[in-house]
Amino acid sequence: MPTIAHKDIPSTQAHEPKGIASAVNKTLYVANGSGSGTWSKIGPQSLSNISTNGVAGQFVAVDGAGNFVLASAPSGSIYFYNVSTPYILTYPSAFTKAVPTTIGSGTSTLITEGTNARLTYVGTSATSLDVAYVISFDQASGAARDIQAAIYKNGVVVPGSQSIVTASSGQKHQLVCHADVAVVLNDYIEIYLKNDGGSGDVRVYAFTMQVTTAGA
Repeated sequence: MPTIAHKDIPSTQAHEPKGIASAVNKTLYVANGSGSGTWSKIGPQSLSNISTNGVAGQFVAVDGAGNFVLASAPSGSIYFYNVSTPYILTYPSAFTKAVPTTIGSGTSTLITEGTNARLTYVGTSATSLDVAYVISFDQASGAARDIQAAIYKNGVVVPGSQSIVTASSGQKHQLVCHADVAVVLNDYIEIYLKNDGGSGDVRVYAFTMQVTTAGA
């Protein structure tokens, strides 16, 4: 009988891979490093550069260098609410940080939820956050005033994050906006307010700021 190299066997005559008869549908043969293997579904540790199964909530991403990495989606939120004793921001003639004493969600991921109305990104990979805020307030000038709010990153305004409303004196109004903000480790997000009129403190009754992964 002539000797035929395996590579020369016609495809119609080649046998199926070893163990295929008992393999579960949609599984792959995974080597065990000892000259054998098993048919199984791919887990995280079968991917390049990943050595653990990670933790609940993580997902697989690429690192731009040909490898996979386990990643988490940043999220977090803070709030303030007090109708009887609002936070008072003394006449902010220029954009001034709002600093009500805030409470965090307690379920944040890669975000530090400060009691000082600040959210800080603590992930090690650069990312983009969708930042949103809702502020219920009034102003006490005795006349209508244009009140503005804006998102600030590290003390610098984020373009496109401003909102404005003409607020009658003593009547409650809302400022609402969101914007995508690029962040790296230890970047922090805050909300600033401004009264465009000649006088009037801003009284904040409810304040919410939250961040999620942009595009999620």
